[in-house]
Amino acid sequence: MKKIHLHHIAYSTETLQQAPAGFPVLNNLKNERPDWFEYWPIRHFLLNHPLDDNVFYGFFSPKFSQKTGLSYTDVFNFVSINSDDADVFLFSPQPDIGAFFINVFEGGEIFNPGKIDACEEFLATIGIHVNLRAIIMDSREIVFSNYFVAKADFWRQWLLINEQLFSICEGADSPLKAKLTQATNYPNAQRKIFIMEGIASLILTMQKKWRTKTKDPFEFAWSATKLGQFRQEAIVCDALKMAFKEQGFSEYIDAYSHIRNTVFNS
Repeated sequence: MKKIHLHHIAYSTETLQQAPAGFPVLNNLKNERPDWFEYWPIRHFLLNHPLDDNVFYGFFSPKFSQKTGLSYTDVFNFVSINSDDADVFLFSPQPDIGAFFINVFEGGEIFNPGKIDACEEFLATIGIHVNLRAIIMDSREIVFSNYFVAKADFWRQWLLINEQLFSICEGADSPLKAKLTQATNYPNAQRKIFIMEGIASLILTMQKKWRTKTKDPFEFAWSATKLGQFRQEAIVCDALKMAFKEQGFSEYIDAYSHIRNTVFNS
């Protein structure tokens, strides 16, 4: 039976006290690099603990239970029951954001113009050439806020890419570094954080070897934007993206575009 190691990240006394029952705490109380948000403690763990190939790992921010309604037992049992059938387990809220945008990068571009160009330039620098305006992601690949549990091999791949992002952002000043560290409208968050949070989705979309199991995202918190009002349309849009990727029929993506444009223009 595979082991499951889940962690609640605590970066203050308050978030330490808020740790849901059952979650071991990943101590980030010193909060030495708040500009890296959750990446800093996750990175520290992955670099300083030998990863066991028979273990599933997950690292959740303090708002995880609030956004998903899931307890430690809920997550543990979902992973345990399906551990033979998946490499990565997804627990992403805001299903409307995931459904109405082609992928997590397009959605991010709306709130942070220039993100896609900066991300494509970063990826090209490390040898990954991809058109982020074209790839389609559905709820089988969409990850928000690093809310996923995965085998050690997936975390190694995730870390490999994000460490190259980290190296550029921590390195000598350059035009690319300036783009990656640009401030966003999210409090105290630079663009690098949202690029980092998109890497899991990118890996799942580009590397077909990973098997995923998604906890029903429509049961989680919807976004506070107007998109959260269009629940039936979001469910249909996610299904249409899946159907298009499975069958390739243009009618599916045409129907998807029509529905989302109607929602966007409402």
